[in-house]
Amino acid sequence: MTLLAAIFLGVLGAAIGSFLSVVTFRVKKKKKGIFFGNSVCPHCKKPLKWRHLIPVFSFLFLRGRCGLCGKKISKHYFAMEILTAAIFVLTFLHWNFVTLTPSLIDPNFILYGIDWNIFEKFTFYAIEMVLLMAIFFYDLLYKEIPDRFSLPAILLGILVAVLFGTPSLISMGIGILIIAFFFGGQILISRGAWLGGGDLRLGAILAVLLGWELMVLALIMSYVFGALVSIILLLSKKADRKTAIPFGPFLITGGLIALFIGEEILTFYLSTIGW
Repeated sequence: MTLLAAIFLGVLGAAIGSFLSVVTFRVKKKKKGIFFGNSVCPHCKKPLKWRHLIPVFSFLFLRGRCGLCGKKISKHYFAMEILTAAIFVLTFLHWNFVTLTPSLIDPNFILYGIDWNIFEKFTFYAIEMVLLMAIFFYDLLYKEIPDRFSLPAILLGILVAVLFGTPSLISMGIGILIIAFFFGGQILISRGAWLGGGDLRLGAILAVLLGWELMVLALIMSYVFGALVSIILLLSKKADRKTAIPFGPFLITGGLIALFIGEEILTFYLSTIGW
């Protein structure tokens, strides 16, 4: 049952990732009907057939090309489907709502069910993952973080904290203050050259989702990942010191690691230093 649920949610995540690729494009182009309307090829502008829109498989079967005009389709569409599917599976494994109970009549017979309390948490966090994936790819592609993604994510994170008591409101408040001073200071000093208002709001999302302790861990990992990628890009000459590199994807990567295994990382670190 757990395996079947994971497969189903992986497929659902891939479908949502495919949908997000359309939404992010339409938000950027300020097109009407963001959530409705036919999908079209970005090159020939012709409406795509249903067989061209099967998440993951259509991209692989068509070898990354449009099924109508044959021109190459950006790999980010495939990446969005795969990563959103993976995030949905990880979210499910972290908040596994499938229960296994031996039958009272025959203990060898297992009854499957759903823990609705955990299912509620999974649902909230799954919605949050969708918003984070939208921010991840939008910032990666366009170097912007729209308020229509970040503000709902902040409000949802606050709602999760209020309903489930984690993180605590005190920890969440401290995290927001840290982000306000740390990111706000960088924005003021650099006059927006280092970070922007979108990064500030993304930091607030991490604060309300993680609390200040795990948020600090997420920030450390984000800067480490950002530095490593920047060094690789510089050495490979794919970027220079003037190249603008979006920070949002690194923040989200650090935040997701902190969300899923942050407690284990902190426990290991504290035990290593003898605390």
